[in-house]
Amino acid sequence: MAKAKALIIILSGNDNPVKVKLGLNVAWRTKSSGAFEDVKLIFFGPGEDFIAKTDDKEILEAYEQVLNNNIVPQACVAVADGYGVSQILIDKKVELVHAGQAIAQIMADGYQPLTF
Repeated sequence: MAKAKALIIILSGNDNPVKVKLGLNVAWRTKSSGAFEDVKLIFFGPGEDFIAKTDDKEILEAYEQVLNNNIVPQACVAVADGYGVSQILIDKKVELVHAGQAIAQIMADGYQPLTF
């Protein structure tokens, strides 16, 4: 039986940092455990601003685990530009993409979206 592939979309930000932490933990834990065939991660909207600016130690540790598990985070270039955080995201190893197109392609490749 084939395993599902997950697309984690983090939309939450300062309004709900617990959801950001949960999304990050689900991403790296399911990737490292093999629960999903593959995991992709996209920050979108307030999630982009939050991950760029947070100093929350637990969230930053979870983000490091994402990177350590070979998940390449993506974020919307237009939103990042709007928040003024593009360079910060790039410095944090986030790939800036056109999110609508990226999400459509990832879903066309069989990934199931999970939003946080």
